[in-house]
Amino acid sequence: MIFAAPAQATVFGPRAGHSPNADDIRTAYWVAIAVAVLIVVAVNAFLIAAIVRFRARRGRAPRRFAAGPGAFMRPAVPLAVVAVGMFVFAIVMAGKARTVEPTGPAGLTASRALVAQVGGLSVPSDAKPLTINAIGQQFLWRFEYPGGRPGDRVFSYGELVVPVDTAVVLHVTSTDVMHRWFIPALGGQVDAVPEETADTWFRADREGVYQGQSTFFSGSSYAAMRGWVHVVSPEAYQQFVKQKRSDLAAAQRYVQQKVTQNAIPGLGR
Repeated sequence: MIFAAPAQATVFGPRAGHSPNADDIRTAYWVAIAVAVLIVVAVNAFLIAAIVRFRARRGRAPRRFAAGPGAFMRPAVPLAVVAVGMFVFAIVMAGKARTVEPTGPAGLTASRALVAQVGGLSVPSDAKPLTINAIGQQFLWRFEYPGGRPGDRVFSYGELVVPVDTAVVLHVTSTDVMHRWFIPALGGQVDAVPEETADTWFRADREGVYQGQSTFFSGSSYAAMRGWVHVVSPEAYQQFVKQKRSDLAAAQRYVQQKVTQNAIPGLGR
């Protein structure tokens, strides 16, 4: 069956999605493939029929085809209908992919402090998304988690940790050059542009590690720039944030202690 897609990526299509917006993108891909195949088959079928009907036969000349402009309207009308249908379908699917779906029953129930309305996305009042900053730099990703003050938030490098079945909104930006955020199983590609913020979202349907890949040339080592999304239980996510906050606070105290110990006596008086 032409709409039946493989569970993993193949030469014909993307890997299975594990987020509603990734599923929408995958559905749109297979619909486009199906329509393209039908058009190719129809065009070749009509071409073969024309060759058979108007070919030269032994003992007689080939039949001639003569028609006015109206003859070309018959194939043009269905093709125009298909084009309009695909255009409308693309608008509907793009709007659906931009709508943040609510956090599921197994997800993290975000507090009011963790909820934000995102201008670039349609966020229902009951979505309760977890908002995280994804910041690209040469050549890794930095993730800033909710809570704390600006400049003093819990963060991680390389691997983003999120709770399962939870709507996650990412604010994607860059500190130097353009990068591209792309986790194929969780959604489409988003460009990280310096001094600008692009919004995207996903809701992972199962725990596990989802690998991303670099698809934009951002420097000599862009191919080594990877991103991972580690989906865990809500309890494990809360424990991760708590442990990270504790580790970062301990590191800051250690650095401050060393600075105080190595301070030059009388300096700054």
